[in-house]
Amino acid sequence: MKARVVSLEQVKKLCDQFLEESAIGYDMSDFAEDVEVRFINPDGNLCTANVCDLFFYHDKMYYWTQRKNVENYMTLNDFELFGSLTELMAFPDVKIIPVLFAGVYTGYRDDRGKKIFTGDVVKATTLMNTNLISNGGMSRAKHPNKDYKGYTFISGINNFGEGNDDYYYVLDNCPIPMRYTSKVVVIGNVFYDLDRDDMKVDIGGRCAMLACPYRINMRNLRIKMAHAPYFKCKTWQEVALKVLKDEPRYDDLPIDM
Repeated sequence: MKARVVSLEQVKKLCDQFLEESAIGYDMSDFAEDVEVRFINPDGNLCTANVCDLFFYHDKMYYWTQRKNVENYMTLNDFELFGSLTELMAFPDVKIIPVLFAGVYTGYRDDRGKKIFTGDVVKATTLMNTNLISNGGMSRAKHPNKDYKGYTFISGINNFGEGNDDYYYVLDNCPIPMRYTSKVVVIGNVFYDLDRDDMKVDIGGRCAMLACPYRINMRNLRIKMAHAPYFKCKTWQEVALKVLKDEPRYDDLPIDM
């Protein structure tokens, strides 16, 4: 039976369950259906991989690959986890990279065709009280009353863990399922001000913070999200590089509704 994976906990469970099969190159398509995981690499860039290209060691997520243009950070010998598996590896010269979980693909795309992951921040319009709902991709909900404009907001995307296989816009008073989407555009993500030694990011907590604008400086937060992902600068060289990078024009960001 194929698994629907919507959270970090479920990704870890699947990786742990099928570690040996993944290591020896077993075809995992019968067990994991279209599980696309997003992560942040050591350079601070967003990347994606199939769940079978990931494993966990002491709750830290790692990506293994044979791609030639990827820097090798670690080897199999650095992990007692594998033990005798190192002799069975389908690809003994595999490269191993420590990464930070940054969401799973929701199955939805925004109005420009960009994939939407948990942890993304979007400007969306939803139509409630309708049976004409979205079924993923770029399909959109419709309402029998064409004059009904719906509810527009800025929100983070998340799910609600084990036993819940849907994705939601996280709002202050209640979550709204993505199946009620009529318009949506990704404007950033919640992976800002990260530490390089972080084990994981509290996606739910950061989405909840965005949903409480009266508690925070919303303009500053949305500017951070538009720049994300990024790690905190700890040296003057890192600060200089950040200043020299092309910055998005603040007046182009959808700061105000």
